[in-house]
Amino acid sequence: MHHGFYDAGVAASMSDHRRAQIRMIEEALAFAAVPADDPEKKPKSVVDVGCGIGGSSRYLANKYGAQCYGITLSPVQAERGNALAAEQGLSDKASFQVADALEQPFPDGQFDLVWSMESGEHMPDKRKFVSELARVAAPGARIIIVTWCHRNLEPSENSLKPDELNLLKRICDAYYLPDWCSPSDYVKIAKLLSLEVSFSCSELLSEFLLRLEMFYT
Repeated sequence: MHHGFYDAGVAASMSDHRRAQIRMIEEALAFAAVPADDPEKKPKSVVDVGCGIGGSSRYLANKYGAQCYGITLSPVQAERGNALAAEQGLSDKASFQVADALEQPFPDGQFDLVWSMESGEHMPDKRKFVSELARVAAPGARIIIVTWCHRNLEPSENSLKPDELNLLKRICDAYYLPDWCSPSDYVKIAKLLSLEVSFSCSELLSEFLLRLEMFYT
């Protein structure tokens, strides 16, 4: 599931979805300052963790000419991703396999771009998830995680409010998700792993949650 990046306050239609998906990828790359114009610095080896049917991988392979490897728990998704790569003439650049994001089948330090688009929310062990992303990242690589989070807790709070917990439970039940964490939880994990952290929280999150609440009501 890849929601896309939409303009706040602007009505969107289904026909806008692909453009919004591409914009989401480009916004993430721009925020992380991934080099595009310098042949020496642009990504050459990419892992797409929780790749689905490989849309991000194929886009990155096209954009950078990089070698992209996607992993998913679904054999159906992996098969479809490889078929789409073949249809688009990208079999030599993008490949997909069944593998566990928490036990990746790659050696240490293999990738100069580590990519996770809306898959972190499916990971039952967030620290193990981030540690595996860090393990396969080469020195100086960029790790991009776009994921669902609940809000950060205030210093005076021990947990979310009851109505927030109820909403999250309904979302998790519907999408078979484990417990969520906050952006600050990801930052803490990254710092424990000695990663440099850049952080952005979408202004669309509150509107997105409102729409979900309306859907589940």
